[in-house]
Amino acid sequence: MQRLRRTLEVVAWAAFFALAAAVLVLRYVVLPHIERLRPAIVERVSAIVGQPVKIGGIEAQWLGLRPQVNLTDVRIYDAEGREALVLPSVENILSWRSLARGTLSLYALHIDGPRLVVRRDAAGALYVAGMKLVATPGEPGFSDWLFAQHDIEVRNAEIEWRDEQRAAPPLVLSSLNLRLNNDGEHHSLGFAARLPEKLGTSVEVRAEVAAEDIDELRAWNGRVYAQVGYTDVAAWRPWLDYPLEFERGQAALRLWLTVAAGMPSEATADIALADVQTRLGAELPPLELASALGRISARRAGDGYELGTTKLTLAPRDGAPLPPLDFDVSWRPTGGRITANALELAPLARLGEALPLPAELRRATLELSPRGRLANLRYEWQGPLNAPAHYQARSRFLDLGVKPRETLPGFAGLAGTLEASEAGGRVQLDARGAELELPRVFADPRLAFDVLAGELAWRRDGTSLSVDVPSLTFTNADLSGNAFGSYVYDGDGPGKIDVSAVLSRADARSLPHYLPLGVLMGVKPREWLVKGILAGEATKVELRLKGDLSAFPFVDPAQGEFSATARVRKGVLEYAPGWPRIEDIDAELSFQRNRMDIAGKSGSILGAALHDVKVSIPDLSPRAPRVLVSGQAHGATARFLQFLQASPLRESAGRFTGAMSASGDGRLRLKLEVPLTDLRATKVAGEYELAANEVVLARDLPPLVQAQGTVAFTQSTLALHDVRARAFGGPVSIAGGTRRGSGAMEFVARGEAQPAELGSLIDERLRRLLTGSAPYVVTVTLRDGLQRVSVESSLRGVAAALPAPFEKAAADALPLRVDYLPSDGGERDRIAVTLGRLAAAEARRARAGDSMQVQRAALSLSPGAHAVRLPERGVLVYGSVAALDLDRWRGVFASGAASSGGTLPVSVELKAARVDLLGKRVQNVALRASGDSAGWSAVVDADELAGQLNYRAQRPGQLVARLLHFSVPAAAPGAAPTQARAGDLPALDVVADSFNLRGKNLGRLELVAVPEGADWRIDKLALASADATFDAKGRWRAAQATDLDFSLQATDAGKFLARVGYPSTVLGGKAELAGSLSWAGEPTSLDYASLGGELKLSAEDGQFLEIDPGLGKLISLMNLQALPRRITLDFRDVFSKGFRFDRIEAASTVDHGVMDIRQFRMRGPAAEVAMSGRVDLAHETQSLKVRVVPSLGGSASTLVTIVNPVAGVASALAQKVLKDPLGQLFAHEFDVSGSWADPKVAKVSVAPPPTETATQ
Repeated sequence: MQRLRRTLEVVAWAAFFALAAAVLVLRYVVLPHIERLRPAIVERVSAIVGQPVKIGGIEAQWLGLRPQVNLTDVRIYDAEGREALVLPSVENILSWRSLARGTLSLYALHIDGPRLVVRRDAAGALYVAGMKLVATPGEPGFSDWLFAQHDIEVRNAEIEWRDEQRAAPPLVLSSLNLRLNNDGEHHSLGFAARLPEKLGTSVEVRAEVAAEDIDELRAWNGRVYAQVGYTDVAAWRPWLDYPLEFERGQAALRLWLTVAAGMPSEATADIALADVQTRLGAELPPLELASALGRISARRAGDGYELGTTKLTLAPRDGAPLPPLDFDVSWRPTGGRITANALELAPLARLGEALPLPAELRRATLELSPRGRLANLRYEWQGPLNAPAHYQARSRFLDLGVKPRETLPGFAGLAGTLEASEAGGRVQLDARGAELELPRVFADPRLAFDVLAGELAWRRDGTSLSVDVPSLTFTNADLSGNAFGSYVYDGDGPGKIDVSAVLSRADARSLPHYLPLGVLMGVKPREWLVKGILAGEATKVELRLKGDLSAFPFVDPAQGEFSATARVRKGVLEYAPGWPRIEDIDAELSFQRNRMDIAGKSGSILGAALHDVKVSIPDLSPRAPRVLVSGQAHGATARFLQFLQASPLRESAGRFTGAMSASGDGRLRLKLEVPLTDLRATKVAGEYELAANEVVLARDLPPLVQAQGTVAFTQSTLALHDVRARAFGGPVSIAGGTRRGSGAMEFVARGEAQPAELGSLIDERLRRLLTGSAPYVVTVTLRDGLQRVSVESSLRGVAAALPAPFEKAAADALPLRVDYLPSDGGERDRIAVTLGRLAAAEARRARAGDSMQVQRAALSLSPGAHAVRLPERGVLVYGSVAALDLDRWRGVFASGAASSGGTLPVSVELKAARVDLLGKRVQNVALRASGDSAGWSAVVDADELAGQLNYRAQRPGQLVARLLHFSVPAAAPGAAPTQARAGDLPALDVVADSFNLRGKNLGRLELVAVPEGADWRIDKLALASADATFDAKGRWRAAQATDLDFSLQATDAGKFLARVGYPSTVLGGKAELAGSLSWAGEPTSLDYASLGGELKLSAEDGQFLEIDPGLGKLISLMNLQALPRRITLDFRDVFSKGFRFDRIEAASTVDHGVMDIRQFRMRGPAAEVAMSGRVDLAHETQSLKVRVVPSLGGSASTLVTIVNPVAGVASALAQKVLKDPLGQLFAHEFDVSGSWADPKVAKVSVAPPPTETATQ
């Protein structure tokens, strides 16, 4: 033993010294010269690694008692020669302990700034720096080596992940720091890295694991902490397979995980998600969250699990965020429990569509669309969750609602508490603004309540369900009341009910909302109630419903009871479609079993008071429902007429009364029977009694006054009974109605009329000339919507003071007939009028908008010709009359408004023995004319004129006349003088080949004149004959004054004077008269009193003849034919024989009709005459001085020449040079005064000629 001990000591010392020697050799021999061993080391490392290795530098040193080898620029290449690992700096500290185990391991491995490639090949094998991560069977791999090292630290590394199996792009993690500490079975790891910018921010992992065999996952126990900064979850899909389909999303995570036996046993996670779209199942819609924030925890609990959330806030993309949720679920195979602080159902239901819930649950959730909030929820169950054997639930609810589903009603806005189990439950309601939705009961299924409070309890017993409502109070805008009762459903039929309700207030307008569907009460009756009851205030409303609902409405009293009664005020009832409503109803409304009754105390229709109104539906069932209406009304007749037009009666009675209006009162009695299944079969029976009314049958007719009688009507007929009134100034009786079989209506009115009372039927200007009264018969027929009218009267008793040919004495009969015949549905009509055998007229009209326009019309004035000849278009007036006094007709219509005349062309074919117009009479007139709004043209042939006339209406208007002859007509007997105005005349262009004035043919006339402002400018006035021409121009001013510049040139003054009415005055001669005159008045009427202007006269080579007294006698002063006798100083024949003149020159001015002759010289072979003075043209008087100088000198020289030729020649020369001194010696002067008809000529003494004259 001692020896063994000694041997062991020797071996130990030997080993110690051997080790010491090895250490000394390693420290002082090997390590200082390790650089020389680098090739061998590279070769050895390459052989160990199995891949090419390059080492840039080796340096060795001691760290305490442990050797340390530092490597720089270490590069390991993969099989393809690519850099798989780059280690800029590696610190290796040898572990002496590993030598005791016969292996070489490191105490510490520190790597700075490595670049590492981690690769997974297509087969799934992992390579780190080209080395497989898992060793081949029976050989240690990299993981064995990794967890065999004591301490590994990697700083600022860059790792590139290449996944050839996924064909993913390279993934680079930078700024990676890792620390791995291995101490036997205990391992700790710290890891942090920065993610690529497009993927996120950073990732950090810390773990503490204990495992006897690191390769055996089930042996792992420990804790893990992980933190991931915000990262784009969807962007990781090239490198990761998610258990869910992520379309997009941002996420940040902190995770605490406990691992036991290689399995997670407990986990807590803080999550922050944003803009998430994922799909939790292939058949599910996407789950979209705007954000999710909170803590989720889970742990295993025996054979179950527990799951919970703390302040979990979810924000759906399309809704408001959910309030923070604290939710706990405990589940075991035998049952479980769910609790929650608050649940917002609507957003959870929307999210539930995307959750992997059972399909039926998701479908029910979608259809129910739950909304509202559950608070303090607790649900416990036993057995499977989807079919628990027992359960208990309780919760508070606020604003709770679901949509109706199948037989279940919907609701909204409910608030209260709930307690429920498999045996029954109870709900306590206290809601404001709640709604119930009953689509199987009401057409408008949504019932809104301002207040809904009460208690409801139910019990289940197998298939039986019983519901008790001890009290339910409800209030809304329509009604307010309380209900109580019970309902029992035994699994068969609709169930049994026992309900009573009392309403303190109800609005009848809302009745349609509370009527059950037609399948429950009949479709047509329900439609009538919905459309018929339009308004009203209901009080004292009571409802009773009891019995098996399969027997509703309990026609047999033994089966049950149904009644609803109410007092209605201010009601409005539309009892039948198209009929005027009954308003302001005060009535009792009653539903008893299958019958409805309205007993009206009062009401009104169109303002007429009603009484004794009854409306009933005897049978509300769908078999043959009908509405019965009866009642009486008293009010204005105008309301009754309005009633007819506002009801279906407008197609029957209303056709007659459509244009009527009335004042006064009457009484209506009416009955209706309305089959709701066929409204066209409605039956009507009614009467209206007129009481001293005033009725207007049509807008243009005078009223019927003091009208009384009865109007009876049905749905298709109308009849007038004993209707009497006064109209047109006399009594009238009216009878008639609907003809049997034809459906047409005929009414006959017989009465006495005064023309003065006919109103607008006859022009007021004609009515003034009609006196007396005459009987008449008016027949009105209505057929096919058209109204035909005929009027007949003998006119006996009516006197007409009208111009010819329509004058009439009262005792004479002149049969009148007027027919109005519409056609084409009222689009056209015909009006025909006959007046004895005197005249006939007819007009055809067509509708243009709201009025009727004449298309063609004719007036025949041919005695005895009743067949009117209508033109193709326009208006035709034709015929022949003995006399036509247009001045009188103008007087008849002068005071009225002018007719527009329209745009129709007008034709006239008229013959008249005489026509009086503008105070003139034209004889034997034949006129053919046509015209329209643009103008007219005419051919006229009369004694006074014949030719073509054309008138253009475009302002200022122009009359063009081309006449063969024109004579100014003579004044009509007894005609009053007329006066025209300059502004009234159109432009004139008149040519008359022969113009006669007062029986004198003045030759050819040309007149051109045009309006100029308010004046009428005469551009041309010309008269031309064989003897003379007359030309003038001037202006007729608006101030009723005429200005005229004229020139008269006579080639034979004697013949011209004879033409104008002064024959045998002058023989031959040429003359020219020119001047400028003005006078007050029109151009055709010369006013001498206002005449003013200037005149010039020149004449030659003529001879004055012996003429009659008057103006001719004045002219005779110049007739000095017998002047040879003046040699003997004999002037007795100065006014008798005539005087030949060589030349006449004269000038004068006119002022207010007085001509001032300043210069008048007439020279003839017998004498020379000078005249001056004044002539009053208006009064035909004169005051003239006439000097007559005989031409004696010529005669004396002739006598001398005979005696002594030489002396005779000298005498003749002296006569010319000395201005006929002998004539001057024998000159005489005369004063002419008095009137033209009786001029006074007085001779005056003559002074001797002046000395200078003698001298000359």
